[in-house]
Amino acid sequence: MGERRKARRYEVYLPVQVCMSKHRPLEFHTGQLRDVSRTGIFFHSDVAIEAGAGLELTFSLPAERERGTSVLVRASAKTLRSTPLPGEVTPVFGVAVAIDRIDFVRPVVSSAA
Repeated sequence: MGERRKARRYEVYLPVQVCMSKHRPLEFHTGQLRDVSRTGIFFHSDVAIEAGAGLELTFSLPAERERGTSVLVRASAKTLRSTPLPGEVTPVFGVAVAIDRIDFVRPVVSSAA
């Protein structure tokens, strides 16, 4: 089977906060990003997430060398699949999501001295 991705993926290894947006009360979990593109995200989670579930993902991109400020990323996404990863001591799931909306929040820098 050939490559079916619509956009180039970039490997990243960053922590991600996962909010199950349709659950009440809200459920929060942490995960580990593995790759990101403009249309999707793949991350590892210790929680199985059902296909079709709506998620809110939050993570911080590292600071640019010149500017020294990180960028907070908030993404609304829908789960495409969640599959157990073999060979792990504790259960770990690979979760693929399609991005519905993504926002980049730059921190406010004060010029006050």
